[in-house]
Order: sequence, then structure tokens, then C-alpha cells
Amino acid sequence: MNTKNRRIVLIIGALAVVVTTLAGVLLLWPEGENKPVSATSAAPKPTAGPSPVQVVDSFLQALSAGSAAQAAAMTDNPAAAETAIAALAKNVPAGTMKFTRDGTTGAQSDGGAVKVPVRVTITVSSANEWKSSMDLVRTGDKWVVKWAPTVIHPQLAEGQSIAVLGQVVGQTGKPAVLGEDGNPIMVWQGATAEPTDPKISPLLLKALVSGGGGGPGDTDTRHISIIDGAGKEVGQPLFGTAATPASTEPIKSTVNAKVSVAAQNAVAKATQETMIVAIKPSTGGILAVAHNGAAGSASNALNGLYPPGSAFKIITATAAIQQGMSLDSGVQCPGQVTVGGRTLKNAGFDLGAVKLRTAFARSCNTTFGEIAGNLQPDDLKKAADQFGLNADYSIPGISTELGKVEPAGSIVQRVEDSIGQGNIKASPLGMAVVAATVAAKRPITPQLRGDAKTQVVAGYNAPSAAVLGQLQTMMREVVTSGTATALTKFNASGKTGTAETENQGDNAHGWFVGYRGDVAFAVLVVDGKTSSLAVNVAAAFLGGL
Repeated sequence: MNTKNRRIVLIIGALAVVVTTLAGVLLLWPEGENKPVSATSAAPKPTAGPSPVQVVDSFLQALSAGSAAQAAAMTDNPAAAETAIAALAKNVPAGTMKFTRDGTTGAQSDGGAVKVPVRVTITVSSANEWKSSMDLVRTGDKWVVKWAPTVIHPQLAEGQSIAVLGQVVGQTGKPAVLGEDGNPIMVWQGATAEPTDPKISPLLLKALVSGGGGGPGDTDTRHISIIDGAGKEVGQPLFGTAATPASTEPIKSTVNAKVSVAAQNAVAKATQETMIVAIKPSTGGILAVAHNGAAGSASNALNGLYPPGSAFKIITATAAIQQGMSLDSGVQCPGQVTVGGRTLKNAGFDLGAVKLRTAFARSCNTTFGEIAGNLQPDDLKKAADQFGLNADYSIPGISTELGKVEPAGSIVQRVEDSIGQGNIKASPLGMAVVAATVAAKRPITPQLRGDAKTQVVAGYNAPSAAVLGQLQTMMREVVTSGTATALTKFNASGKTGTAETENQGDNAHGWFVGYRGDVAFAVLVVDGKTSSLAVNVAAAFLGGL
């Protein structure tokens, strides 16, 4: 054989070796991702079940989702794996942790085993990352994950877990938060405080234990640590600042469990975005905040601003009384009226000559439009100031905004403002403060904690007791003979609200703002079109108290 032919034979032989080696590699990673970095590693024999990469991806997906049983079934020690993964799911909020194959490092094969690099991302305050690895081994004819705590974190030992912790860590079984009646509404379970009932105002409970209410400007003060089986932190936090030792006393809150459950049950029955805020008039304590699944953001009940519709007639009636009218003053309630070029209509009725109290109870748009035409540009703003709609509070743990009412520069603007349209905006919290002010016949300061008082940035002075007494009478008649007679049996008082104008379209929100005894509240049904849905939610709420 000549030299040229000998070279051809050698090249062909070398290519055969390469092809054979690559074939073994591709049997291990059929998708071609994260191929072994060692070309000389011995390739395992093919199996009948899912390939290693399929097992890896399925396992990491189940692990990320906290599906303990599903992930554990793909390991060589399902019992130990399920216990560890279930603990991880309990101690880390859902959706904050993700396990993926680390694309920066290749897998390593060693006979019948494969070591897979893993990248873990946990998002608390910001995205935090670490790297771990796991081994795949063949059991019979299938690949499984060789279970070890280090799959989750390289420092994790048997019986330990990763946990996202708040500012305070307490003793398991002990009260973490007390309700306004002194009974526990949250207790410590390991490293986390759990509600005694999941229907108890989750937004408020989160604010109480973590300092974050979910609203704009809140700071996430949680940290990430390794904990032992008793929930005690092991070593220094992996990310963030160490928790402060638990106080010997639980947090004292204003939240009422019964009111909260009644509120949550009431909003849960609604199909539109619905929310309730309840306040205790005698103390200003926030009793409950509830929203249903259709609500875009839980914090909207505390800081979302919406046109209050005819519920704002509480304010317009106050301005009228302060200008010399009384609840028995004679007014006109025609079916339609034009004031300053702005035409208003009632919801299909014409009462003619009536008393102010009747026009209020029946929610006569035309009456209040005419009243507004005789007011000064800032009269409605001054009246709104007396109910806290322009007040400003710093309440520990939550971000709040009560409302926004400004002077009206024209008669048309005042007419629209008088029925809660135009430039008038209020949050459910703000309208609950309005109702609480009427019920208490004095200004109130919303509170959430007994050990961390609300800072009054800009407070308010309520109308006189005489004016508020007349409002109490009119709000009672809304229920006994007006637009909310469905609430008669509940002995409540209040005011319905809808943006009832000729061009309301589909953007009218339904409101009921009222009180019964020492519970004042506001119900908002976004895009409810009429107030009837809000009245129904109010009935369900009052029926649960």
C-alpha cells in the first residue's frame, strides 16, 4: 500500500471513531442542549423510557411549581424528596422560585450516571441566583434523579429547607397577629405566619407581618435563609438582612375576623371586579379589605381612584345644608333639567316638587345638578375636605389614597361634580371614611395597628354634628324608602352611587356607601352600570355579620 492510500485509510478510521463517540453523546442529550464537555466519557446505553434531558426538564418544572409528589416520583427516593420539596413549597411563596438547567455549563456523564448543572432563581425584592447540580442514574430501564438536599441548594443538609422570611420570626403555634377583638388571626407555622382563616383580609395580613401592602412605594423587607425543621435560621441569610428576634407579644391589629370573612364571602359571589373596605367608626380601625378574583389589583381598594357617582351626593347635600338648606327644604325633581348648558336626566322618573330628603333618597340627579348651579366654585371641594377625601395618611404597611376633589371652574363642571362625575375621584377606602364620618359624627383617622399609629400628613375637620345628624336621617331613608330598599331588613343606612347620565355607557361604577352600628363600609363594583349589584353585595356582607 502506498503512502497516499495509507493516509486515506487512517482518516476514514479516525472519522469512524468520532462518529461512534458522537452517537453515544446524542443518545444521552437528543435535543443537543448542554452536551457533555468530555468527548471521551463513556456513553450510557439507551433506555426504553424518557431520555435524561426529558427527565431533567420535567423534574425541574415540577420542582419550580412546588408539585412535591410529581417531582418526587422522578427520584430514587420519593419519600425523602417529597418531604423536602413540600417544605420548600410551604416556606417559599408560589411563583418566586425557578429551577432551570444551567446553560453555561455542560452536563457530565460517567458510565450509568449523568451530572446536570442547575441554576436557581428566587425573586424576593429582586432576582437572586445560585447554582446547584443533580445526578441522574439509571434504575432498571429508566433514568431518575438521585435525590439529595443539595439539588435545591449546595449548602442544604437533610431536614433543612430554604425559606423566605419576613421581619419577624416567631415560635410555631404562637399567635403572630391579634384581631381587634384580641383573638389570634395569624399564628406562626415554622418560619411563616399563617392566617387562622384564608378569608381574613389577605392584603392587610400581608402588610401586618411583612411591612409590605402590595401598593406603590412599598419596600419588600423579606430575606432568604436556610432553616432547620423547627423553622430556626441556620447561619446567616443567603440574601437580604437577618430577621429581628420575635417580640414576646404578637402584633395587635384592627382587623376583625368575622367582618373580614363576611366581606370576602360577599365579594366572592360577584362576577365583576368587586371590593369592600370596612372601618370601625368609633376607633377608625380598618376592619376588613376584601376583593374578588376579578379585581385587577388588591391594593385598588386602598388607593385606586374611581368616580363615586351619586354616592358623592353625601358631599353635595352637605354643601347645600351648609348654604342654608335643610333635609325638609323644598326642591324640584324633574325628569330632565339643563343647568349652565349641561343637561341631566334621572333614571326614568320625575318626582316634581319634593323635600331634599326625598330627592336624596331617590337619588334625583336633576335636583342636585340645580343645587350645584347655585354653589360657589370651591363649595364642593370644601365639603369634600370635611369628609377626608383630600386627607393624607401614612399607615404602616399599606399605601393609601382617599380621593381627589378640586374646585370646579365652571357651572358645567360643578353640575357634573355634584353627582360624582366630572373630576371627582375617590377610593373605596376614601368612601368608607366618608361613611364612618357620618356614623361617628366626627372626623376619624384610619388605623391598622395598635402598636404603630397612623401618621396624619393632612387631616380634616368634619361638618357639625347638626349637619351630620341630618345626613344620618337622609341616609337611613335611602334604605327605608329610596334606592336601597333591598337592605331594609338589615337596619342599615347609606347611599347608592352610579354615574347616571345620558352618556354613561359601560364605564359606570356601582357603589353602596353606608354603615350599620359600628361598622362603616364602601362597596364598589367596577363597571357595574347600576348600583343594584353593589346593593346586593352589601346585603350579602351585612347578612354575614
